[in-house]
Amino acid sequence: MTAQALREEEMAKCAADAVYFVRNYVCLEDKDASQLVQPFDLWPQQEELLRSLCDHRLNIILKARQLGVTWLALALAAHTMLFRAGRTVVCFSRAEEEAKELVRRLGVIFGAMPALVAAHGSVPPGWAGPVWKATGMEVTLTFRSEPPSVCKAFPSSPAAARGFTADLVVLDEWAFQQYADEIWASIFPMVNRPSGGKVVGLSTIRRGTLFESLYTDPDNGFNRLFLPWTADPKRDAAWYARTRAALGEDRTAEEYPATPDEALTVRGGAMFPEVRAETHVRESIPEPARRYAAIDYGLDMFSAHWFAVGEDGRAAVYREYDAPNKTIGEAADILKTLTGDEVLDAVLAPPDLWSRSQETGRSRAQIFADHGVELVRASADFAAGCAAMKEWLRPDEHGAPRLTFAPRAAPNLYRCLQKIQKDEKRPDVYAKDPHDLTHDCDSLRYFCVWWVSAAETSAPRRRARWEPDLYEDYENADEAGKAYLIARYGDPF
Repeated sequence: MTAQALREEEMAKCAADAVYFVRNYVCLEDKDASQLVQPFDLWPQQEELLRSLCDHRLNIILKARQLGVTWLALALAAHTMLFRAGRTVVCFSRAEEEAKELVRRLGVIFGAMPALVAAHGSVPPGWAGPVWKATGMEVTLTFRSEPPSVCKAFPSSPAAARGFTADLVVLDEWAFQQYADEIWASIFPMVNRPSGGKVVGLSTIRRGTLFESLYTDPDNGFNRLFLPWTADPKRDAAWYARTRAALGEDRTAEEYPATPDEALTVRGGAMFPEVRAETHVRESIPEPARRYAAIDYGLDMFSAHWFAVGEDGRAAVYREYDAPNKTIGEAADILKTLTGDEVLDAVLAPPDLWSRSQETGRSRAQIFADHGVELVRASADFAAGCAAMKEWLRPDEHGAPRLTFAPRAAPNLYRCLQKIQKDEKRPDVYAKDPHDLTHDCDSLRYFCVWWVSAAETSAPRRRARWEPDLYEDYENADEAGKAYLIARYGDPF
């Protein structure tokens, strides 16, 4: 056989078996080896993972740290591009530098297999095979008489890769990508063809993310895969013990889980790990009780919760409502309808609802009042609000928290409290990303922080409705006059 015939035979063998291709032609960087670039010597669990990726279209991989899974996904990208001309691979990373790193690594893979592909600028005489070339965010593979294959890398952004048709999509560290929901909405049509493209999403765990939601949903069609810390044969019990001593038990379980359950139940970064069904879900609602509602309002989400506070100062959440795209009039009508004949001592709301519109000169709180819902302004102190939430949710010496949940009364609030994480830079407050977890938590925060300050009085002060002429009197009054109006009618803003 000629050299060209032998090469074509080997190409066919590699095309038919991705594991054979990786074992014989793919290299990666090993910073612990004497030479940086080393053959990709698949561990048993890596080989099993690769075969599963080849057999399924939608793949999601939960993994421990530093197990070569990104290199494995890029090896699959190389396989897709090399043996089927005209293929498109799209890769997503958290930021631009990380996207460039994926392109660089793919260049390492192609650069270490001269028997199958030549580098642009150094093509051997008589070469008839594919030629690769890399730029900052793209790798192109050209063929002599067929369309090129390309891999494009993108940093996370809402409009990333919209309009592409892809044969393979790789989402690296998916749980840590901003705009994950928007990107997934744009990606799915890229691969949702009758013949189908392939998705490989991989990450360590981050609670409350789209990645966690997709991984834990048994009915969404994803092939769910897990790679534990033990997948690396060099890691043993002594290595794990040293790691735990250095990182601590919670962080080690998060970064190096042994099972999916361990990864998914890590509580070290949770803002409210005390919230558990056995302590916080109670059949009884205080009676007699004062009743309150608290809201977080915006067009992206209207979130409302109802609270019953007993004579002993303990409270229960007994109703919730969540829906986007509600006008103030619609939100007010929903509040009144769900409240029905109940008497609310106060409807608590965030301070930004008292900011006046430049166009109308009126605040959203005033518009709520126009629709029959008088709002009471809660504190804007985020840290104080989070501290108040912790106090309400903390079980006492008998295991009983001050705030409980009636069964099935507030499932979304309960879910958000269990998933929301500490802010990485301010561990005394909860993270604002993912944003969809914050609306219900914000609503609860306004109740908790308001009651702390209001508890000093024997009864809550009801805010009178400020009519336009009362606002005019306030604007024209001197300091003493403004103080008198506030003392009599409450804070106008």
